Amino acid sequence: MFKSIKRANWRIALAGGAAIFAFGAAACGNGDVAPTPPPNTPIPATATPSIPTRVPRPTETPVPLPPPITIDGYLIETFGGIKTPGDLAFDGANVWVTMVGENTVSKLDSYGQIIATYPVGITPRPIAFDGEFMWVGNNSVSSVTKLTLDGHEIGEFPVGGGYTSPAAMVSDGTNMWVVASWGNSLHKLAPDGEDLLSVAVPGNHPSPWAVTFDGDAIWLASLNLHTVDKISLNGDVLGSFPVGKRNVDYEGIGTDTGGQGPTALAFDGTSVWVASNWLDLVTILSTNGEVLKEITAGVWPSGLVFDGESIWVSNFVDNTVTRIGLDGEEIITLPVGKGPVSMVAAPASPGMNASLWVVNTSETTVSKITLP
Repeated sequence: MFKSIKRANWRIALAGGAAIFAFGAAACGNGDVAPTPPPNTPIPATATPSIPTRVPRPTETPVPLPPPITIDGYLIETFGGIKTPGDLAFDGANVWVTMVGENTVSKLDSYGQIIATYPVGITPRPIAFDGEFMWVGNNSVSSVTKLTLDGHEIGEFPVGGGYTSPAAMVSDGTNMWVVASWGNSLHKLAPDGEDLLSVAVPGNHPSPWAVTFDGDAIWLASLNLHTVDKISLNGDVLGSFPVGKRNVDYEGIGTDTGGQGPTALAFDGTSVWVASNWLDLVTILSTNGEVLKEITAGVWPSGLVFDGESIWVSNFVDNTVTRIGLDGEEIITLPVGKGPVSMVAAPASPGMNASLWVVNTSETTVSKITLP
């Protein structure tokens, strides 16, 4: 239990390349060698690095930009100049994107143009908005940076001790919860950056990777576990739930899935959605952990986001995103750039339709889908 402290050849090939990312690139950004942690840094014992499940490292290679296209009323635009894109966040007016290899975060206008860039820590990847400030996780230095919306740094705060590598974050409305993939822990940070508590995830390097908030509790997914975990705001583990029969039954399941565990989470206001990319599977859970439905997604589903009406899934190998109704039925699948992972939804505003923004991790691009 937790301890609260106050399928095919292409998959093997992709996993091999992604393993390099998980072990090195997540820690070193655009360098060729992962930084050596300081002496006496506790590193979780594991025979081999966990198999990646997010994506290979972001690329800096420019690509020709396709012209805008419209499919069934959805306008798809692609914007370039986004070097080594990481994750996305929306502040109510602008989309922000972390630049993994640049050690910066950039703010985009509604036309996809960079209007401001701010320095943060080394190898920034996860990013989250708390309603007032932007928080950025710095993989290589195991910290988070808190910024005002005009880029002023409020502070940089450590996440745990030693090399912990923040992988995902979510706000509960007051505090910021940070997933530490190498620290194998979940941390609750106060607005001033104080680490209020940590929850240790058991197992042989479970590598927690994704997090969401259901309004009452935190949900956590780990690459090397076949369950998702529900945790109270006091750090108590309320339950650990298998993410679906297909995941429980596949060969090799156990306390260590070899990186084939769940990789993305989202909450739709009623249910928790879980993506398992090795299985091309999306599972819908009740907040009691009951499996409500299992959906065959596109190939290698790597990201999830709720847009207020539906769920979007990014399909890394297919280079598509799929919109799914809350009943689990597909609405539409649309093409984007290469290697889509992180997404953020921007609600409609005066004179502007709602939109979905997608990081194309294998390109220097971001896609914007304007909804009908």
